[in-house]
Amino acid sequence: MIKTALVALALLSAAPTAAQVVHEHAPVPVWPKGVPSMEGWPGLATVPVQEELQENGEQVRNVTVPTLQPFLPDPAKASGTAVVIAPGGGFRHLGIHNAGTRVARWLAKRGVAAFVLKYRLVQSPPGETSEQMRKRVLSMAGGIGGVPGVEDGTEALRIVRANAAKWGVDPARVGIVGFSAGGHVAGMTMFAADPAGRPDFAGLIYGMPFGTPDPVIPPANLPFPEGTPKEPWLQPKPAPAPGRLPPMFLAMAQDDMAVGQGFRAFYDKLFAAGYRPELHLYERGGHGFGMATKGTTSDHWIDQFGWWLDAEIKPK
Repeated sequence: MIKTALVALALLSAAPTAAQVVHEHAPVPVWPKGVPSMEGWPGLATVPVQEELQENGEQVRNVTVPTLQPFLPDPAKASGTAVVIAPGGGFRHLGIHNAGTRVARWLAKRGVAAFVLKYRLVQSPPGETSEQMRKRVLSMAGGIGGVPGVEDGTEALRIVRANAAKWGVDPARVGIVGFSAGGHVAGMTMFAADPAGRPDFAGLIYGMPFGTPDPVIPPANLPFPEGTPKEPWLQPKPAPAPGRLPPMFLAMAQDDMAVGQGFRAFYDKLFAAGYRPELHLYERGGHGFGMATKGTTSDHWIDQFGWWLDAEIKPK
């Protein structure tokens, strides 16, 4: 009887709770009526290319038909918040699991609807080595490699809002999180020409918006009335300016040699413009830590992102 009870207890502990249930749906096309033309974009190959998996399925390259895969929480656990996830990979490939599906499952278990975006990449013709492709992408003007990805990201936000009732999300709480090059994709959606198409919040993980020139950061707040004291501690609470960027969560390891300088410079510009984003600068972790276990404090960025969502992204 004791053995039977122990077996039953083991089965009970192994069974997923409501908070752990994740409903993984098949990817849906971002552009069901046809992918927009990219004529003139330098990332196009001169010959047709095929999407392919690399690194034992961890990476995908030559994405030409973007998709969005929903990972939905148990309805009893759902918070109403939704996050579009843009993996990184230098516009050459996507780390589809380390900074994609694993992030989505973690969020969905916590009650956040997550949507992994497989966005369009710079195309690599047959025979081109990874190093040749890397040099080619680096030779492009800043941000050009991510132009189609930004278009896909903005459309993904629209799709989630349009299907809010179907997917159990609040259309006023649809944000985006991006990693490395995906951080550029996520960051640039904040500057969409139509404010209604921008995310309600953004997470930039070792990646930021950039270009030639860099996007102009609008002021966060309206100017104080004439006669307001110059001392910050004597000033009233500022009034948000029209067109300001949404709330942001920023995270990076300080030994990141890939984007360290640009990432910190972006934060400095935000601060100077009156923004106070959540910022985490980990001592170590390198570039591209994603959901990998490094044995450093960067391992806990996802927990801190989840806490930030709980505290900052509430029903309006």
